[in-house]
Amino acid sequence: MRKNVSLARLIESNKENLNNKLFIDLIEEKVHRKQVEMQERHLTKQAGEENVIKKSLVITTNDYLS
Repeated sequence: MRKNVSLARLIESNKENLNNKLFIDLIEEKVHRKQVEMQERHLTKQAGEENVIKKSLVITTNDYLS
C-alpha cells in the first residue's frame, strides 16, 4: 500500500512540475514576444526620427538657397 501512495505522490509531483514547466515556457514566450514588439517599436520610432531630421535638413537647405 505504501508503494502505491508513494507512486501516486510521485505522479502528482510530476504533473505539477510539468504544469510549472509549461507555465514558465508560456511566460518566457510572452516576454520574448513583448521584447520583439518593443524593439520593433523602437526601430520604427528611430526611423521616423531620422525621417524628420532628413526633412528638416532639406527645409533648412532650401531656405538658404532661396
